[in-house]
Amino acid sequence: MLDEQEKRSALREEAASWFAAMQGPDAQRRDPEFKAWLAADPAHRTAYARIAEVYSMGKSLVSPTKAEATAAPTRRRPVFALAASVAVILSVSVIAWMAAGDESRRSGPAPLADAGQNTAKFASRVGQIRKIHLADGSEITLDTDSIVSMRFTPSLRSLRLEQGKARFEVAHEKRPFTVSVGDTTVTAHGTVFDVGFRSDHSYFVRLLRGSVDVAQTEHGVSRNISAKPRLLRPGQVVEAGEFGVRDLSASFAPAAGESWTSKMRQFDNVRVADLIAEANRYSRLQIGQPSAEIANLRASGTFAIDDPRRLATNLSLLFGLTVAETPDESITLTPSETKISHSEAAAP
Repeated sequence: MLDEQEKRSALREEAASWFAAMQGPDAQRRDPEFKAWLAADPAHRTAYARIAEVYSMGKSLVSPTKAEATAAPTRRRPVFALAASVAVILSVSVIAWMAAGDESRRSGPAPLADAGQNTAKFASRVGQIRKIHLADGSEITLDTDSIVSMRFTPSLRSLRLEQGKARFEVAHEKRPFTVSVGDTTVTAHGTVFDVGFRSDHSYFVRLLRGSVDVAQTEHGVSRNISAKPRLLRPGQVVEAGEFGVRDLSASFAPAAGESWTSKMRQFDNVRVADLIAEANRYSRLQIGQPSAEIANLRASGTFAIDDPRRLATNLSLLFGLTVAETPDESITLTPSETKISHSEAAAP
């Protein structure tokens, strides 16, 4: 009996350690190792999910004053402050888990966290691509300046994209997994897909693997437009809005396919105007809208999308443009004597 208790305790500590690591600055570097640990034993995924659940409860139990005091001084040592804050919350969470475990041994399995306990909102900063590991083993990758809210209950997994763009890698389990954006709902069947805003009233869904149903609510479509769900195939992209759900070209966006999760992007015959627009989403330093002559030039290659100065320099070399930076922190591109209509490029 003691051995079993020791094993459970060791697993709790291991899961808590991984949870803290995946909220820290080395999360991306350790992600392959973390996935290998999850896959090694079903008990690992269960333990990690439980830690994530009680962590959400622990955040409400730890007062801001205590967390801030433990994390101070934040200005001088932000990485250690983050670790300290996570440690404080996890310490409360593990105590809560141990209490739940004791109760479950007396009265059966502990229930899942209810809707009020298992809700969250995730956001990314301008220029940030952020990965979030959910309690069920699913993952969200937020594009720059994006917001996703989440509500998990014992019977459903419901998420809403409130701003920007996100990728969802869905873990298999019995509860349905849905993502809403505007009046559009995507129902996943163990899959990987992107959802994003095209405008204030239209949205896109790109399926990478698996299958999804895309549907508009009846009040979200115009008259005589079918609200029947569309089943997507891998590689398919659709746009949804008051017009219903319709097909889009797989290359409708500059950052097509799976490449947008990396800031080094591969583009194929993209308009310079679209390339600039994509880069401007990742920085407060903006490249100004170019003239039509420059905007309609086309480029192919790999570009660092999060560095506007580097991108402007590359474009100037490719197309013989002049680069200038204005006092209001914007970059301008103007024609010079040598111009090229199309170029194959690789970021230096």
